[in-house]
Amino acid sequence: MPEKPIPETNRSAAAPDNDPIVTKSLAPHYVVATVLLMATLFWALWDENFGQRPWKTFQQEWEVRYTAFLKTARLKSIDSQKEVEIDPKYQALKEAHDRSNQIAVPRAREISEKLHDLSARILAVQNVFTDRRAYVNALTYAIETSGSSPNRASKRLSRNINKSLRRSGIPMAVHKNITINSWKKSTRNLRTSAPN
Repeated sequence: MPEKPIPETNRSAAAPDNDPIVTKSLAPHYVVATVLLMATLFWALWDENFGQRPWKTFQQEWEVRYTAFLKTARLKSIDSQKEVEIDPKYQALKEAHDRSNQIAVPRAREISEKLHDLSARILAVQNVFTDRRAYVNALTYAIETSGSSPNRASKRLSRNINKSLRRSGIPMAVHKNITINSWKKSTRNLRTSAPN
């Protein structure tokens, strides 16, 4: 059951006459607290950036001095580099380097071509192997989940694996002359000969 409201006469009689919350304003207190908090904020920011880090002024001065030093050092290093480039020993070394690079270009090209060819062979073998392995794993799963005895299942599995390897036309030892074109032909054959 809800309580009965207190009559107005009782409420005014219960409140004291000098209640600071009712009779006085708290605005001056809030203003003083706000000013103190703002002053504390600005002091904390100043202290964080300058008061606790006295090396900042040294850092700025060092930056100016070191930049000036680097400009003079750069000029000196350009002069010394020109002196080295004029030296006959340097010229002889540079000519030997250029000759060695020219001699090495055909060999580097040959190695690059071999690497490209080997990459194509590896790609051909990997793709065909991955396809065959997936097919064999699918057969394995189908045989293992069938309801027949384990001996018959394993014999059937080995027979199916041998059939699939023979059907793929891929010998057990991979020939050296597998290229991208032969890989495309073999995968085309695999797709057409794979059972559904």
